[in-house]
Amino acid sequence: MEMDEQPEMRPRKRVRSSLNSAELSAVVNSHGSGHLDVKEIHCSISSQSLCDVLGNDVADDTFQAEVAQKTNTYMVGRQEAETEVIIDRLIEREGNKDKALLFVVSQIPTEVKVQVMTNTLLHRGANPSFCGSDWQTPLHHATRRGFKGVVSKLLENDALPHSRDRQNLMPLHIAITSNSDEIAALLLAFMPNTAVRPLFLSNDTKDAELSLHDMINKDMQQTVLAVLDCMVDAIGQSSHVRVHYHVLEADEKGRPPNHPEFEPTSRSCLHLISKMGNKTLVYHDVVRLLIRRKWKEFARFRFQMNSFLFILTQTSLCFCAVTATMSADPVMYAGRLHTARAVMEVWSVIAVFVTFLLELNQMRKHKLDYFTDQFNWIDLISSSFLLTVIVLRFTNRPEQWPVFSVGFLLWTLRIFKYAAVFRQTGAYAQILWKIVAHDFPQFIVVFAVILVAFSGSFVLSLRGEDSLNVHPETSTFWDIIFTGVRILIEGEPVVEYTGSQGYKPMSCILMVIFLFTCCVVLLNILIAQLSDTYQNVQRDAQRGLELNRAWIIARVELNSLFIGKSYRQSRYREVEEMRNPMEVLTKWENPPLNEMNKHVRDIWDSLESHKLNLLTIKNRMSRQEYALCKIQDQMDKLLEMMSQVVPNPTAELSGTT
Repeated sequence: MEMDEQPEMRPRKRVRSSLNSAELSAVVNSHGSGHLDVKEIHCSISSQSLCDVLGNDVADDTFQAEVAQKTNTYMVGRQEAETEVIIDRLIEREGNKDKALLFVVSQIPTEVKVQVMTNTLLHRGANPSFCGSDWQTPLHHATRRGFKGVVSKLLENDALPHSRDRQNLMPLHIAITSNSDEIAALLLAFMPNTAVRPLFLSNDTKDAELSLHDMINKDMQQTVLAVLDCMVDAIGQSSHVRVHYHVLEADEKGRPPNHPEFEPTSRSCLHLISKMGNKTLVYHDVVRLLIRRKWKEFARFRFQMNSFLFILTQTSLCFCAVTATMSADPVMYAGRLHTARAVMEVWSVIAVFVTFLLELNQMRKHKLDYFTDQFNWIDLISSSFLLTVIVLRFTNRPEQWPVFSVGFLLWTLRIFKYAAVFRQTGAYAQILWKIVAHDFPQFIVVFAVILVAFSGSFVLSLRGEDSLNVHPETSTFWDIIFTGVRILIEGEPVVEYTGSQGYKPMSCILMVIFLFTCCVVLLNILIAQLSDTYQNVQRDAQRGLELNRAWIIARVELNSLFIGKSYRQSRYREVEEMRNPMEVLTKWENPPLNEMNKHVRDIWDSLESHKLNLLTIKNRMSRQEYALCKIQDQMDKLLEMMSQVVPNPTAELSGTT
């Protein structure tokens, strides 16, 4: 199958070649005079250099004469003239420019050489969408070989990005299979939106050709962003757009919620994005519009109700803990105060028991994925501890109090889940959670290493100086460990280490070194680290808030037992039309969380202005380039007419001069 119609070519600027003439001539001459067989893709040129393959053909008088003629005729350098001569020989051998282009892209070994020769052939009018016997176009071969520059050049010259070969594969299939993220994103940018969306959706007979779920799992971020760009269609010349959500809402096989075989327990792409915590993907306009719609329709009300119930349960637990410790026997409920405690305990037990059942249900649904969420651990352990308190209390075991203490603390930590109800509290909760989850563990590891080293050397020094009994706080190794922790927390020495009641010189020196390390070095490092974390979270607060809300929506849709169980299908909307989505999202963000978000928006506006200016310059240069190519064509025709009248027009012109 060959394409007879060539698309209108946009002339491009000639690129000066960096090729060696011997190498390019070797490619042309070593191929022979037969028709190009594009199935011989991997049999092109071996590791042997092209110069060695060519031999002495570079010194051939005919080749050198043609190079000299090109140099004098077109007023170009010798290297570029050699490239032009080699291209002429390649076209003559293959039969036409289209077949020569297909050979170059599929056979030449290095990308730089392919790019230069491709650029030359495209300037001469080669069809970038020409295909061989297997229907593969130059774009197929460039994609398979990972030549991003060649792919870009072909696409700029109107190559068809959605053409299929005999195996029904497009270049996009090849790029995604080989995990070529940049090339796949480049291809999607040139494909029509109406051709991209069906690739990720199932029809009535088979699953989707491509899976956005797999791309998200493989971290092909640029490709995913390019797919999301294809979900928005402009309506006319106004600011109205049509936003498609079916790909984001579909299950793993590409079936949208209105499909008869849709799997409601599967994760959607929105769920995967929230699970992976990808702030770049969650901040794409399409994803944010979907989050905004779902948050307003059902997630916000559901989440606020859960927050209210949590606060009520937390208040009940506080009241029960305080009043139970005041009672000689917590099992006895005499008097109004303890009767109220009994009511609060009943409510708390019901709430904790329901939470425990919900966690078991989530564990049954998600299997091992359940344990990847840190909040699931907190929910499960806290509810288990609080339910254990009931058994220990009515068996009169003293262990009920430490168990109640740990369970109450973990249950209180669940407040981080509900911090996104309000914008500011969501930002502050993100900061606090990141400090607890990331900064403190790193600091504790460093401090633990220093503490163990100090405690070991200090106890040996005390033993050598016979000073173990000077202070009871440092009489054993474990006492020294505890004393070191107290020094860090209190920021001052907790024992008298100098004077008549102090230690001897060696131990005193070790104590001074430890105090300097903890109170001066480590504490200041911790303060600086916390300040840096605060700035980083504030800088990215809006993205974190969007990600938090996406995670809330995912939990409502996947983990609900009754209310919200069928929201994915009952509240599904395939298409939404709106006017000026950027204005809608701007209102969605207001009021800004911090000044940094304002500066970021100003930068984006400036970048958009610069893009428009660059596009204008590019269009003007293209027109000038086209005019220069026209002049060059006219010069070629003029020289051809002169050659029919004068045998050697170049020599004649030189003689006249």
